[in-house]
Amino acid sequence: MKITFPHMGNLFIPLKVLFDILEIDYAVPSLSRCKFEEGIAHSPEFACLPFKITLGDLLDGIEQGADHILYGGGCGQCRFGYYADLHEAILKSAGYDVTMIRLDSSNMTFQELMGKLKPFTEGKSKARLVRGILSAVNTVLMADRLSKTAAWIRCREQQKGDTDKVMRRFNQRIIKAKGYKEIKQLIHSARKQLRSIPVDLEFKPLKVAIVGEIYTSIDPFVNMEMESKLGSLGVEVHNHLTISSWVIDHGIKKVLPLKLKNKAHERGKELFDTDDIGGHGLQTVGNAILSAQKGFDGVIHTYPFTCLPEIVAQCSFGEIQDQYGIPIMTLIIDELTGKAGYETRIEAFVDMLERRRQLELQKTMREAF
Repeated sequence: MKITFPHMGNLFIPLKVLFDILEIDYAVPSLSRCKFEEGIAHSPEFACLPFKITLGDLLDGIEQGADHILYGGGCGQCRFGYYADLHEAILKSAGYDVTMIRLDSSNMTFQELMGKLKPFTEGKSKARLVRGILSAVNTVLMADRLSKTAAWIRCREQQKGDTDKVMRRFNQRIIKAKGYKEIKQLIHSARKQLRSIPVDLEFKPLKVAIVGEIYTSIDPFVNMEMESKLGSLGVEVHNHLTISSWVIDHGIKKVLPLKLKNKAHERGKELFDTDDIGGHGLQTVGNAILSAQKGFDGVIHTYPFTCLPEIVAQCSFGEIQDQYGIPIMTLIIDELTGKAGYETRIEAFVDMLERRRQLELQKTMREAF
């Protein structure tokens, strides 16, 4: 038996650790998404972009010999809950004999995860299972800290491109790495290399928050390296959606006796006066408000074409911009999005933010004198 899974940001790194510790054979789809076009060809035309890309990931894993697929699911007002069933039907109609292992990602527990993986973990001790889970969680926390370090350094580096070189080497090595120890060493080594990059500590970067649908927000292939592009323009990027925050909200907080609330979700609820609009819609609204209150220069909202929860969230931005005075730009992505036009919009938004900051500084100086 061999298992595969779709990519979403750096999720593949903790999954590699988990499977290596549990001695489960697995196939990691290519980070270059070599089966992207095939995923589109097998998908309904108006399915959202994450559906099409993840289907391509599964085809890649199956081509590498996988016969089991680990997939998230669940309930709610986002179509993500149907992905596993639809992908299974499409794969079977295309002649692929695979078994889908579904996880309720909206309410995942340790017991459910181990129960779903039981065919692969038969005979493994509970101590090894616990060690695998804890090591995977620690790995995703380290990986996200590495990304945050890269975002801080990228906009301040003296030689543009140094940060991206380190991160590219890291991704090339991590995909081949085996075991928690080696992966942990690679993360620490990459962080050390990032900290050795000469930076301009006097530089005052613009601060921009990324909000929106989680898949398009955190996956560099999908958002066309948006964080890298913004960093090269001298922008300090804060991505409010990460795999570690998702694990904390949907895993760690579930087992704590004290139920901690997500601040962004609560702020979104206040504005919409409802508990849920689907997906990460309320968090999108809440994070936009919190970013304004923290003094960010702007917000970039990104989501895949036809994503209803984010369309609903976008309806609130006019009110947020009027009330808090923060510019918000929305980028909608599908397989036909052109990189040149996409980058031009980002560059124009950054130019506007810089000009806005200069005008505010001039106004402050005039008032002071």
